[in-house]
Amino acid sequence: MKKDYIPVSQDLSSADEVAFLEKYWTQLLGKGSFEDFARSSVERRDEFKVASKYITNLLPHSRILDAGCGAGEWVIYFALSKFEAIGLDLSKKIVEGLAQRFPEHSNRFLVGDIRNTKFEDNYFDALFSWGVFEHFENGLGACFREANRIIKKGGYLFVSVPFQNYRHMYKDMHHLWRWDKDFDRERGYAGKMRFYQYRLTKPELEREFEIHGFKTLGVYAINKWHGLARFVKDLGITPRLKLNKITKFILYPL
Repeated sequence: MKKDYIPVSQDLSSADEVAFLEKYWTQLLGKGSFEDFARSSVERRDEFKVASKYITNLLPHSRILDAGCGAGEWVIYFALSKFEAIGLDLSKKIVEGLAQRFPEHSNRFLVGDIRNTKFEDNYFDALFSWGVFEHFENGLGACFREANRIIKKGGYLFVSVPFQNYRHMYKDMHHLWRWDKDFDRERGYAGKMRFYQYRLTKPELEREFEIHGFKTLGVYAINKWHGLARFVKDLGITPRLKLNKITKFILYPL
């Protein structure tokens, strides 16, 4: 696994992990609005395309947890699909915002830490967590252990994490000053830096599932066009150039 760091303000640099994550994600999601999320907006996503063939095996009114619910669209989608959907998030402000935005579903959104929930053992039929497990510096283990405790035997766990792809491997071949915009080879980092997330290879993610008591049904690469856009930008080929689209099509199979 590889670590990513981000520049932070002085107050966030000294905050404990839970306080940091709560404030950071509250600020990030607060830049947008709790807008309407049409059913098609969820169904178009790569995460849904992977999970849907398993979700169809669940009975109506099965319990589903969105661990790190963010903007809440997945909770609303599954609630409208006749499931007992609950969203959990560290940020009290985010949960309060969701309750105001979706008053008829306000009881579905709860404040809590996915590493230590208050749910009973074997409570959920499925748990999904998009881009959350990787943000705890002590590793993904606590998230997997709690998921194992609260998911019923035969239930499903869906997790997405950043992928240690060719773009990152290409960067790792070069000195820090060549690709990290926050680093100066003479002065180092001007501001405070803090751990942000882990990046994993496919075997590393599969191993996390297996050593924490899950049977891995599949590991898939998703959002590949988004990753390619970043990779091509790193190569200095801007979106305005025709070469940008050509390069992405050539690299997509890799």
